[in-house]
Amino acid sequence: MSTLSQFFNNSGRFRNNRRLFLGAGSATFIVPNNIVQLLGVVIGGGGGGACAQISSNAGWGGAGGGYAQGVIDVTPGQSIAVTIGAEGAAATGNTSGSAGGTSSLGAFLSATGGAGGVFNTSLTPAPTAGSGSTSGVSEAITSTGGTSGACRIGSYSHASGGGSSGTPFGSGMSSSTVSAAVVNLASAGGSWACLPQRTFPSIASASEAGHGTGSYGQNGYSYLVGPNGGNGGTTPGGLGGIWGSGTGFAQASNGGTSLWWFPWEIAGGGGGGAPYTTEGIIFTGNGGPGGSGAGNSQAGSCVAGNGGFGAGGGGASTQSVANVIVQGGNGGNGGGGGGANGGSVSTRSGAGGPGAVIIYW
Repeated sequence: MSTLSQFFNNSGRFRNNRRLFLGAGSATFIVPNNIVQLLGVVIGGGGGGACAQISSNAGWGGAGGGYAQGVIDVTPGQSIAVTIGAEGAAATGNTSGSAGGTSSLGAFLSATGGAGGVFNTSLTPAPTAGSGSTSGVSEAITSTGGTSGACRIGSYSHASGGGSSGTPFGSGMSSSTVSAAVVNLASAGGSWACLPQRTFPSIASASEAGHGTGSYGQNGYSYLVGPNGGNGGTTPGGLGGIWGSGTGFAQASNGGTSLWWFPWEIAGGGGGGAPYTTEGIIFTGNGGPGGSGAGNSQAGSCVAGNGGFGAGGGGASTQSVANVIVQGGNGGNGGGGGGANGGSVSTRSGAGGPGAVIIYW
């Protein structure tokens, strides 16, 4: 069965071969025979989220890595060094997240990693997102990643999601700001939607569903039904979780996935949010490619959703009580990890996603 890419000419703007480097580390790419031009895409690693175990502090999400793209003139048999930036590690205790690493394709394309989320006792600037740069390429595109929405400090148990990586359309999306003077708020991560950052509503113990590449997820406060994730064009977002008495947990669904060849084709849905509950454990949904993981905030245990490729993980917060599980969501490749805020020793933030290098010919 033929694929669309097989109808495209090697020497034109469309390529029918692709190599993906998605795990942190280094490698060497050897230019194949008869190839004199490559299209390269480079994304920096996402920063890890911050962790807070006392409600007077905040757990900010990590920032996303930068993005760089360009057409490179090469010769057959040429060796090109490939570096995939490391992910920012998840945090425990009362600590800030660590930064993601720089990714590069030879000296042609480079993208720095996003900074780690901030653990603090006062409102400080959000973590700095990564940026992209090019050298000696044509048709160059560079963009910065998204950052973390601000968290209000006080007795609020707030946590924000991670920012997305930069995108081929422009700067990545930041997670929502959670600055309301109410308890238990956690925002979803940023997606590739390139929508403007928004402010979380002033609703106590609310959960935000993941953002898709086409629309925002919902905000919600309900003991029984969580909010739905945003769509990614025609790709649906995940449904919110439904709490059933005596089941012990509530599980939201993941955002829909989409097949993609080039980055600009990515169109995933956001993960679904989960209902508020004072018992058991709730899980929010993961995002599809480009779609973010959902935020999660309530009084029991909570595990936030992971971001899809390029997107940030959701934040997770709960009241300062012991013996509960509170985990921020991990970012997808280049996405920042979600922050976490809770009183348990089991509280941890989400890790950022490793960078990525993609080569087309």
